[in-house]
Amino acid sequence: MDLVLYRRLFHKIPELGFEEVKTTKEIIKILENFNCKLYYGRALYEKGAESDMSDIDKGFTGVMAEFGVAPYFLFRTDIDGLKIKETTDITHLPNTFGFASTNGNMHACGHDGHIALALALCERFSKTGESARVLFQPAEEGVRGARSMADFITEDVGGFLSYHIGLGEEKGYIGVGTTDFLATTKLDMSFFGKAAHAANAPEKGISALTIAMAFIDMIKDLTIDAHSKKFINIGIINGGGQRNAIMDKITLGMDLRSDSDEAMDEMLSSMEKIARCVSEAKGASYEMKVLAKANAYKEENYELIDRVIEKLNANEIKTHRMPSFGASEDVTFYLKKLKRRGVPAMHMMLGTNLKGPHHSDTFDFDEEDLEFFYKAIGLAYEEMKEE
Repeated sequence: MDLVLYRRLFHKIPELGFEEVKTTKEIIKILENFNCKLYYGRALYEKGAESDMSDIDKGFTGVMAEFGVAPYFLFRTDIDGLKIKETTDITHLPNTFGFASTNGNMHACGHDGHIALALALCERFSKTGESARVLFQPAEEGVRGARSMADFITEDVGGFLSYHIGLGEEKGYIGVGTTDFLATTKLDMSFFGKAAHAANAPEKGISALTIAMAFIDMIKDLTIDAHSKKFINIGIINGGGQRNAIMDKITLGMDLRSDSDEAMDEMLSSMEKIARCVSEAKGASYEMKVLAKANAYKEENYELIDRVIEKLNANEIKTHRMPSFGASEDVTFYLKKLKRRGVPAMHMMLGTNLKGPHHSDTFDFDEEDLEFFYKAIGLAYEEMKEE
């Protein structure tokens, strides 16, 4: 399989989470040439549902290829892009060779490379008859996809492996046993006041803006913790619509991070108490709507990590032991779920040179590294399946 060819195919058609319609259909078109069972449409989201191409157009994106019989070794790759307009700089490789995005979105996080690697794995399993599942998961960005997948995907599974290109890993190295994933919660916090004329009768109104400002000031202290890392970011503020009216509603789009699930739960609980108190003090109300969540994860299976490192080193692949992720990713949903069942599970970092940082309009990685990544993933799988 030509990894570069497939990477470039998917780089041209990046789509946002649960909108990966063309991406899903292109993956299916390729997988139909392999000896495997395919799950797509509602069949990927609901156990027992039939695979139906028409469901993909309704937002049931993603696909899973199943080879052989249980127990399966599960691979997961992410397929969504980002709402970023790719640079038009002629020195940018996708522009130079004519495979830049065609739709205003961008694969600015390497997921196009992830797809290519997963397709290469499918080609391998089609030829060898090994028992495996390869999940092409939608909506990783925004951490909405993993929890939407049907539970059966992780049933009858005897091993799990996932990977990510870049993110600080050095070219020529493979990071084995990624750790320090941050928990995250994406939410909307809305405050509801009462509209009134700003000059004629302001006393009859209840300013949602004033309540939100008090809330913002008070939640600052929630990140002060000597024992845990905690971050709160307000990236969106929506409210009002009339200059001469008391604002009756405001919504804060928020992103919370922490280094443990327990710290996240504490932060959410305290934040809701603050929202309730500031609202009640002004005779107003609030709504906290959680949109998506991902778990924190710290790697602890040192014996497995060291075995995989030994395997890679024996095949002249340089490694870094347990690199720190330092951000959030919904792959932790699978890692934690399978670890609780005693299933060997691991994440790898694939080192490369980046032309621009992740989530930027100049992002690109060295395509020449794809073959190296595929070799490393295959070796790690061979070692893990022996456990």
